[in-house]
Amino acid sequence: MFDDPQSSDEESPVPDADSCDPHQLQSRFKSSVRSRSEVAISLKRTCGLHLSLSSDSRKLAVGSSRKELQLYQLAENGDLLVESADFDKFKSPIRGVRFFNGDPNLLMACAEEGVVSLYDLRLGKSVFGFEDGSEGVRKTMTTFDVNQNDRVLCASTEVQKGGDSFLLFFDIRERKFLGSYWECHSEDITNVRFHPSNPDLLVSGSVDGLINVFDISQPTEDDAMQYCFNVDTAIESLNWHRNPGTGKDWVSCVTTTNGFQLYDVESQDAEVEFDREKITEFICRKSSIDCNVVGAYNEGDGALTLLAGSNYNKGECLRSLRYSDKSFQPFQNFLHNKQIVRASVYSEKENALITTGESGLITVWSCGQDTEQEATEGSIAQKLKQKATIGKRAKPY
Repeated sequence: MFDDPQSSDEESPVPDADSCDPHQLQSRFKSSVRSRSEVAISLKRTCGLHLSLSSDSRKLAVGSSRKELQLYQLAENGDLLVESADFDKFKSPIRGVRFFNGDPNLLMACAEEGVVSLYDLRLGKSVFGFEDGSEGVRKTMTTFDVNQNDRVLCASTEVQKGGDSFLLFFDIRERKFLGSYWECHSEDITNVRFHPSNPDLLVSGSVDGLINVFDISQPTEDDAMQYCFNVDTAIESLNWHRNPGTGKDWVSCVTTTNGFQLYDVESQDAEVEFDREKITEFICRKSSIDCNVVGAYNEGDGALTLLAGSNYNKGECLRSLRYSDKSFQPFQNFLHNKQIVRASVYSEKENALITTGESGLITVWSCGQDTEQEATEGSIAQKLKQKATIGKRAKPY
């Protein structure tokens, strides 16, 4: 959570490199992925921080460190074209972007100052702002999410002046504030995620190291609290997954120390816990201090996939791992990555992964298209281009 992140290209006692030779690397990461298209968010220095893909996989929203929200069309060939929309520059940092689950024309963006803006893309502008001014001033927000049936918005906050951090709930259709939880976390809340199919299940994570699972259909915060996991370190991101054997829910956690933990929700048991050093080993690199865990996501077949790489040489390494039998196995090697990745989103429809990060690039990776790792630089290099605007667009500064 940074306004304009400095590079995470950390100094390492030994330059990072692969822990095996090219032939061994190719035998382990049997799927090699190349970029289908790549565009720059801005001609000025910026960092891509947030991504959201519409339900039809045709619109991509991007929030950057320049406090700007941009909208792109994702063409069938993978090209990204800038769309026109009346997105004024935010007054405070953007803390999240999110398309509705059912309507690709409705988009939300959260600003740190305490407003979640609702945009109707058919009109090309904001139509409403959700905020909690019940105590006289807005509560500063950290992130948000929308539940499965697009009825409820939950926004989280930093610790406020009174010492509490909040989960704020809003009725999207009625456009009104519903209430809040404030006893569940003692530090800044860093991530909230609704369950992908149950509209009443919500998971939250915080700097205090707690992961809480709520049933928001219950009348009180005490009744809503279903499960609590203590990670013992600050939480960066969360996601829901399904155990392929039992069909029961898992919750994954990426920590601020670049560790990964997975929990069985119902039993409250930890499935696995991997620190930064172990993930460095999984992705076949040498320097754990350079390891960057981007996040966990679900592929089209439901497989739990972890995206991780190296901060060395401005993110030269980006790889994915698949979870199986309480461990991670090498899966995909993303060739010629050009930045330290800070956000990603997976398109099941296109079988593509979209990434953005500290060099201000948006890259579309064709996950279903393999290429030989021995391919020459010239045969796979693509020309970086800033796409022309369709219609009116605000200046990138």
